[in-house]
Amino acid sequence: NFFSEFKKHENMDTQPLFGETKRGYKALNIVVAVVTTIMVLFTVVMGILSSVFFSNHDKCRRLGYTSGPRFCVSGVDVVMCFVIILELIPEIALAFWYRRGELEPKFRTLIYYNAVITILLCLVANFYFFQLGQIGYPTTPAATTPTSATSSAGLS
Repeated sequence: NFFSEFKKHENMDTQPLFGETKRGYKALNIVVAVVTTIMVLFTVVMGILSSVFFSNHDKCRRLGYTSGPRFCVSGVDVVMCFVIILELIPEIALAFWYRRGELEPKFRTLIYYNAVITILLCLVANFYFFQLGQIGYPTTPAATTPTSATSSAGLS
């Protein structure tokens, strides 16, 4: 019958291209998307506001601000936020195409890999914004005095 064949083809237009996605993958996709979104939003906001919250840290002093709550965002902060957003654009495009069924399931691994790279990039940017790598180190080089061994050798 012509109409039964027509109905079969009509239903094929609404079916996913590569079969149905398992519930576990859908849940994982949502978790990865939420975690990545939270990390990117937090990083971009903190990239702009970290200097307001930590106005006395070394970054503000290097920019010439000595006291008071000043808005001292450096160019490096803005560039890092811009790079994170640029890195996020292809990830969003891949996820969008995957959800529409235009990509094969093997691209799911690439989407997860990009999400992990984005999260790691956000972590590194936050370490830089809050200067976590410099905890315990002096902000200015310590004055060195010659020791008795170097002065006795005539190297003073």
